[in-house]
Amino acid sequence: MGATGVTRTADGGLAALWTLSWPEQTGTGIQPITLMAYYGSGFHHPHLRGATVADWPLNVFTEEQAAAEVPTLRAIASADLHNLVFQRDFRIVPSIVSGGGEA
Repeated sequence: MGATGVTRTADGGLAALWTLSWPEQTGTGIQPITLMAYYGSGFHHPHLRGATVADWPLNVFTEEQAAAEVPTLRAIASADLHNLVFQRDFRIVPSIVSGGGEA
């Protein structure tokens, strides 16, 4: 798991990146699950995205609004995992392989 904190983008905007990886996934050479929040210098509002899924608008100005985005973050991470499984196979998910989850 990793996090960049807030960084400047090439266009002068802001971005922060959170990644989640595990041995079975990294061993296949595919990307980690990624949540990215970014605000391009020419944007009207920030956006969210995953490594393999497209953008979601991110209009957050209060803690309550940020908390309301948790389901969106879960959806992005879930969609990313779905796409990563299709890049390889279900064996990159430890809970499925170990019997801890339903296939």
